[in-house]
Amino acid sequence: MTGGGWKYAASSVIGTSHQTKPEGVCQDFHICRYLDGPHSALLAIVSDGAGSASHSHHGSRRACEYIDDALSQAVPGMLFTHDFALHVLQGLRKNLEDMATEFGLKIREFACTLIVAIVDTSRAAFWQVGDGAMCFRLRDEDTFQYAFWPDKGDYANVTFFVTDAKAEEHLEFDVTDGEILELAAFSDGIERLALDFVAGEAHSGFFNGLFPHLRSLEPGHSARVSAQLADFLASERVNKRTDDDKTLILASRSL
Repeated sequence: MTGGGWKYAASSVIGTSHQTKPEGVCQDFHICRYLDGPHSALLAIVSDGAGSASHSHHGSRRACEYIDDALSQAVPGMLFTHDFALHVLQGLRKNLEDMATEFGLKIREFACTLIVAIVDTSRAAFWQVGDGAMCFRLRDEDTFQYAFWPDKGDYANVTFFVTDAKAEEHLEFDVTDGEILELAAFSDGIERLALDFVAGEAHSGFFNGLFPHLRSLEPGHSARVSAQLADFLASERVNKRTDDDKTLILASRSL
Protein backbone atom coordinates (compact mmCIF):
# COMPACT_ATOMS: atom_id res chain seq x y z
CA MET A 1 0.00 0.00 0.00
CA THR A 2 1.36 3.41 -1.02
CA GLY A 3 3.09 5.17 1.86
CA GLY A 4 1.79 2.61 4.32
CA GLY A 5 -1.70 3.97 3.72
CA TRP A 6 -0.87 7.19 5.57
CA LYS A 7 -2.60 10.45 4.63
CA TYR A 8 -1.03 13.47 6.29
CA ALA A 9 -1.11 17.25 6.45
CA ALA A 10 0.88 19.80 8.43
CA SER A 11 1.38 23.50 8.90
CA SER A 12 3.45 25.97 10.92
CA VAL A 13 1.98 29.46 11.38
CA ILE A 14 3.52 32.57 12.91
CA GLY A 15 1.94 33.82 16.14
CA THR A 16 0.41 37.27 16.43
CA SER A 17 2.97 38.30 19.05
CA HIS A 18 5.80 37.50 16.63
CA GLN A 19 4.18 39.44 13.79
CA THR A 20 4.77 42.66 15.75
CA LYS A 21 8.52 42.08 16.05
CA PRO A 22 10.97 43.54 13.49
CA GLU A 23 12.20 40.10 12.35
CA GLY A 24 8.64 38.77 12.06
CA VAL A 25 9.52 35.09 11.56
CA CYS A 26 7.86 31.85 12.60
CA GLN A 27 10.21 30.06 14.97
CA ASP A 28 8.49 26.67 14.55
CA PHE A 29 9.47 24.11 11.95
CA HIS A 30 8.18 20.65 11.06
CA ILE A 31 8.72 17.66 8.78
CA CYS A 32 6.21 14.90 8.11
CA ARG A 33 6.76 12.16 5.54
CA TYR A 34 6.75 8.44 4.97
CA LEU A 35 10.11 6.65 5.16
CA ASP A 36 9.93 4.13 2.33
CA GLY A 37 12.22 1.18 1.71
CA PRO A 38 13.53 -0.85 4.64
CA HIS A 39 12.13 1.58 7.21
CA SER A 40 8.45 1.56 6.16
CA ALA A 41 7.45 4.05 8.84
CA LEU A 42 5.76 7.40 9.17
CA LEU A 43 8.02 10.16 10.47
CA ALA A 44 6.70 13.30 12.20
CA ILE A 45 9.04 15.96 13.64
CA VAL A 46 8.18 19.27 15.31
CA SER A 47 10.64 21.80 16.71
CA ASP A 48 9.68 25.05 18.44
CA GLY A 49 12.33 27.76 18.61
CA ALA A 50 12.64 29.63 21.91
CA GLY A 51 11.18 33.11 21.76
CA SER A 52 14.08 34.45 23.80
CA ALA A 53 16.73 33.13 21.38
CA SER A 54 17.74 35.34 18.45
CA HIS A 55 18.36 32.54 15.95
CA SER A 56 15.95 29.88 17.20
CA HIS A 57 14.19 29.73 13.81
CA HIS A 58 17.49 28.49 12.38
CA GLY A 59 17.81 26.05 15.28
CA SER A 60 14.35 24.56 14.84
CA ARG A 61 14.82 24.08 11.11
CA ARG A 62 18.24 22.50 11.58
CA ALA A 63 16.87 20.20 14.30
CA CYS A 64 14.13 18.84 12.03
CA GLU A 65 16.42 18.41 9.04
CA TYR A 66 19.16 16.75 11.11
CA ILE A 67 16.70 14.26 12.66
CA ASP A 68 15.15 13.54 9.27
CA ASP A 69 18.56 12.80 7.76
CA ALA A 70 19.67 10.67 10.72
CA LEU A 71 16.53 8.53 10.61
CA SER A 72 16.75 8.11 6.84
CA GLN A 73 20.28 6.70 7.14
CA ALA A 74 19.68 4.56 10.23
CA VAL A 75 19.65 0.79 10.37
CA PRO A 76 15.88 0.10 10.55
CA GLY A 77 15.98 -1.91 13.77
CA MET A 78 17.74 0.94 15.56
CA LEU A 79 14.88 3.39 15.05
CA PHE A 80 12.98 2.02 18.03
CA THR A 81 15.79 2.06 20.59
CA HIS A 82 16.61 4.56 23.32
CA ASP A 83 20.34 4.33 22.56
CA PHE A 84 19.72 5.51 19.01
CA ALA A 85 17.55 8.43 20.16
CA LEU A 86 20.23 9.47 22.64
CA HIS A 87 22.97 9.17 20.01
CA VAL A 88 21.03 11.31 17.54
CA LEU A 89 20.25 13.95 20.17
CA GLN A 90 23.93 14.20 21.06
CA GLY A 91 24.82 14.53 17.38
CA LEU A 92 22.18 17.22 16.93
CA ARG A 93 23.54 19.27 19.80
CA LYS A 94 27.05 19.07 18.34
CA ASN A 95 25.68 20.11 14.96
CA LEU A 96 23.98 23.14 16.53
CA GLU A 97 27.20 24.01 18.35
CA ASP A 98 29.01 24.03 15.01
CA MET A 99 26.32 26.24 13.47
CA ALA A 100 26.54 28.64 16.40
CA THR A 101 30.30 28.88 15.86
CA GLU A 102 29.72 29.70 12.19
CA PHE A 103 27.41 32.56 13.22
CA GLY A 104 29.79 33.71 15.96
CA LEU A 105 27.10 33.16 18.59
CA LYS A 106 26.44 31.07 21.69
CA ILE A 107 24.48 27.85 21.19
CA ARG A 108 21.67 29.16 23.40
CA GLU A 109 20.72 31.57 20.57
CA PHE A 110 19.55 28.49 18.61
CA ALA A 111 17.47 27.01 21.44
CA CYS A 112 14.57 24.81 20.35
CA THR A 113 12.41 21.95 21.59
CA LEU A 114 12.04 18.60 19.82
CA ILE A 115 9.22 16.15 19.16
CA VAL A 116 9.73 12.98 17.10
CA ALA A 117 7.30 10.19 16.23
CA ILE A 118 8.31 7.10 14.23
CA VAL A 119 5.31 4.86 13.48
CA ASP A 120 5.27 1.52 11.70
CA THR A 121 2.45 -1.01 11.41
CA SER A 122 2.70 -2.43 14.94
CA ARG A 123 4.61 0.03 17.14
CA ALA A 124 5.75 3.60 17.51
CA ALA A 125 8.78 5.31 19.03
CA PHE A 126 8.27 8.72 20.61
CA TRP A 127 11.04 11.16 21.55
CA GLN A 128 10.61 14.53 23.20
CA VAL A 129 12.69 17.32 24.73
CA GLY A 130 10.63 20.21 26.09
CA ASP A 131 7.00 21.11 25.62
CA GLY A 132 4.43 20.53 22.91
CA ALA A 133 2.99 17.03 22.65
CA MET A 134 2.04 14.02 20.53
CA CYS A 135 -1.37 12.36 20.70
CA PHE A 136 -2.52 9.19 18.99
CA ARG A 137 -5.46 6.83 18.57
CA LEU A 138 -5.04 3.07 18.48
CA ARG A 139 -7.17 0.74 16.36
CA ASP A 140 -10.52 -0.11 18.00
CA GLU A 141 -10.27 2.90 20.35
CA ASP A 142 -12.37 6.06 20.13
CA THR A 143 -10.27 8.33 22.31
CA PHE A 144 -6.81 9.79 21.90
CA GLN A 145 -3.96 9.45 24.37
CA TYR A 146 -0.78 11.46 24.72
CA ALA A 147 2.79 10.16 24.51
CA PHE A 148 4.25 12.61 27.09
CA TRP A 149 2.76 15.51 28.97
CA PRO A 150 4.48 18.80 28.01
CA ASP A 151 7.65 19.31 30.05
CA LYS A 152 7.42 22.79 31.53
CA GLY A 153 10.17 22.64 34.13
CA ASP A 154 9.75 24.19 37.56
CA TYR A 155 8.38 27.56 36.46
CA ALA A 156 5.58 28.84 34.21
CA ASN A 157 6.56 29.45 30.57
CA VAL A 158 9.86 27.64 31.07
CA THR A 159 10.84 24.42 29.33
CA PHE A 160 13.93 22.47 28.20
CA PHE A 161 15.76 22.69 24.88
CA VAL A 162 17.98 20.43 22.79
CA THR A 163 20.70 23.08 23.14
CA ASP A 164 20.81 22.71 26.94
CA ALA A 165 24.06 21.31 28.34
CA LYS A 166 22.11 18.47 29.97
CA ALA A 167 19.57 17.95 27.21
CA GLU A 168 20.06 14.17 27.35
CA GLU A 169 18.71 14.13 30.90
CA HIS A 170 15.45 15.64 29.64
CA LEU A 171 14.98 13.29 26.70
CA GLU A 172 11.65 11.50 27.02
CA PHE A 173 11.57 8.19 25.16
CA ASP A 174 8.96 5.48 24.83
CA VAL A 175 7.96 2.68 22.48
CA THR A 176 4.25 1.96 22.24
CA ASP A 177 3.09 -1.41 20.94
CA GLY A 178 -0.12 -1.51 18.96
CA GLU A 179 -1.53 -0.32 15.66
CA ILE A 180 -1.75 3.46 15.62
CA LEU A 181 -4.31 4.71 13.13
CA GLU A 182 -4.12 8.45 13.82
CA LEU A 183 -1.35 10.69 15.07
CA ALA A 184 -1.10 14.38 15.92
CA ALA A 185 2.08 16.25 16.84
CA PHE A 186 2.06 19.91 17.82
CA SER A 187 4.06 22.73 19.36
CA ASP A 188 3.09 24.39 22.62
CA GLY A 189 1.18 27.11 20.76
CA ILE A 190 -1.92 24.90 20.63
CA GLU A 191 -1.49 22.87 23.82
CA ARG A 192 -4.52 24.54 25.40
CA LEU A 193 -6.66 23.48 22.45
CA ALA A 194 -5.39 19.93 22.08
CA LEU A 195 -4.96 18.98 25.75
CA ASP A 196 -7.34 19.14 28.70
CA PHE A 197 -5.13 20.54 31.47
CA VAL A 198 -7.83 20.08 34.12
CA ALA A 199 -8.39 16.36 33.40
CA GLY A 200 -4.77 15.77 32.37
CA GLU A 201 -5.68 14.06 29.12
CA ALA A 202 -5.82 14.54 25.37
CA HIS A 203 -8.80 16.53 24.12
CA SER A 204 -10.35 13.86 21.89
CA GLY A 205 -13.13 16.22 20.78
CA PHE A 206 -10.56 18.58 19.27
CA PHE A 207 -8.97 15.82 17.20
CA ASN A 208 -12.29 14.24 16.20
CA GLY A 209 -13.18 17.56 14.61
CA LEU A 210 -10.03 17.58 12.47
CA PHE A 211 -9.25 14.04 11.35
CA PRO A 212 -12.39 13.50 9.18
CA HIS A 213 -10.80 15.93 6.68
CA LEU A 214 -8.03 13.36 6.11
CA ARG A 215 -9.74 9.99 6.35
CA SER A 216 -11.31 9.90 2.88
CA LEU A 217 -8.20 11.07 1.02
CA GLU A 218 -5.74 9.09 -1.03
CA PRO A 219 -2.48 8.18 0.77
CA GLY A 220 0.26 10.81 0.82
CA HIS A 221 0.66 14.46 1.70
CA SER A 222 -2.40 16.66 1.25
CA ALA A 223 -1.53 20.20 0.21
CA ARG A 224 -5.21 21.14 0.39
CA VAL A 225 -5.70 20.03 3.99
CA SER A 226 -2.34 21.56 4.94
CA ALA A 227 -3.58 24.91 3.61
CA GLN A 228 -6.82 24.46 5.54
CA LEU A 229 -4.79 23.75 8.68
CA ALA A 230 -2.81 26.94 8.13
CA ASP A 231 -6.05 28.92 7.84
CA PHE A 232 -7.37 27.32 11.01
CA LEU A 233 -4.19 27.96 13.00
CA ALA A 234 -4.14 31.59 11.85
CA SER A 235 -7.86 32.13 12.54
CA GLU A 236 -9.23 34.61 15.04
CA ARG A 237 -10.74 31.70 16.99
CA VAL A 238 -7.29 30.22 17.62
CA ASN A 239 -5.48 33.53 18.03
CA LYS A 240 -7.86 34.44 20.83
CA ARG A 241 -6.47 31.47 22.74
CA THR A 242 -2.76 31.94 21.95
CA ASP A 243 -0.45 34.53 20.43
CA ASP A 244 2.41 32.06 19.99
CA ASP A 245 3.66 30.31 16.84
CA LYS A 246 1.62 27.19 16.12
CA THR A 247 2.50 23.90 14.43
CA LEU A 248 0.19 20.95 13.89
CA ILE A 249 0.86 17.66 12.09
CA LEU A 250 -2.06 15.28 11.43
CA ALA A 251 -1.63 11.77 10.02
CA SER A 252 -4.35 9.17 9.48
CA ARG A 253 -4.21 5.61 8.27
CA SER A 254 -7.29 3.59 7.30
CA LEU A 255 -6.54 -0.09 6.75
